[in-house]
Amino acid sequence: MDDKKLKDALFLIAFGVVLYVGMTHLSTVLAAVSSVVDLLLPVLIGAIFAFVLNVPMSGLERMFHQAGKSLGRELPVIPVRVASLLITLAGIVLAFVGAVALVIPELIESARSIIPLAQEKIPEWIAFAEANGIDLSGLVQQMSELSQKVSADGASSLVGSAAVIARSTILTAGNTMLGMVIAIYLLLGKHNFSRQALMIARANLPAGVVQKIRFVGNLACETYAKFLSGQFVEAIILGCLMYTTFKIFGLPYAGITAYLTGLCAFVPYVGAFLSGASGVVLTLLADPVKAPICLVVYLATQFIENQFIYPRVVGGSVGLAPMWALLAAIVGGKLFGVVGIVFFIPLASVIYTLVRDDTLAKLARKRGQDALGQGTAIEE
Repeated sequence: MDDKKLKDALFLIAFGVVLYVGMTHLSTVLAAVSSVVDLLLPVLIGAIFAFVLNVPMSGLERMFHQAGKSLGRELPVIPVRVASLLITLAGIVLAFVGAVALVIPELIESARSIIPLAQEKIPEWIAFAEANGIDLSGLVQQMSELSQKVSADGASSLVGSAAVIARSTILTAGNTMLGMVIAIYLLLGKHNFSRQALMIARANLPAGVVQKIRFVGNLACETYAKFLSGQFVEAIILGCLMYTTFKIFGLPYAGITAYLTGLCAFVPYVGAFLSGASGVVLTLLADPVKAPICLVVYLATQFIENQFIYPRVVGGSVGLAPMWALLAAIVGGKLFGVVGIVFFIPLASVIYTLVRDDTLAKLARKRGQDALGQGTAIEE
């Protein structure tokens, strides 16, 4: 047995042993993985922040360098990178502050109007249901019992819940701030980090493997950049379009519905349902007669945007068929919730592209071998 076959056999044996030990001690393995994830959570958050912020930052860097070339001079890399990062962070902060400044007053006004509306409409709905033979006495009794139970247990549970919420908030804020610091370091030194990783890969891996890793990495970065930029453009267009149509038809809460629609557009499939349901519920509380109109207007606007605007503005940004995109969203949502939905669609696009290219290459080689075999047979 030569060295290569011996190494392959030893690798298979070691893999089998590790797999067996892992499956027989699955709870221990999962606990260890969870501990490692908790330990590295700020790094993971920072990597995600850096990946997302790198999309507009890289675009600004290209714009600066192109402007420098048009002026006949080469701009230094470090100042351009720092300026691009600062502009990106400033733009995100301004967008968030602007959205909050626009939405918070309307949310406060909506809350002030919704509570009296609910107090006024709920008795009317109960009376309407009872007039049509619908018995709600059981539901009312259950709600009364639940209210009494909450009042009795409220003090102790409130203290415990407040402590849990405070601890979770502090941990989340700390991890987020630390992740943002890590993201800034990663973005400022991204070329150095990539060069060091490439040097390590070239020193320890075959050239073919390094080339494949670079191809997959570039494909993933390009796909995620297209997806994030495409979703951002779609969110702005869809939010403005929803606000305009709601105002045209005289529907209430146009600002909140448009803001939620644009915000939820970053979550494919699920986001449209959440924002639409929120708009219909708010309209139902304000004016039940307009609730069906709100639903029709919302669905029609979504249909127009998806069929005519999105394909031309963003269309095919990730190069994935709708069926595969829906499957990726379902799997990602089941595994990691909303974050999984957002990240699994580009991931599925990367996997789809790799499988497609590999399949086409194998078919091309097979056709070449068949043609070579036919040529040899003719010569004989």
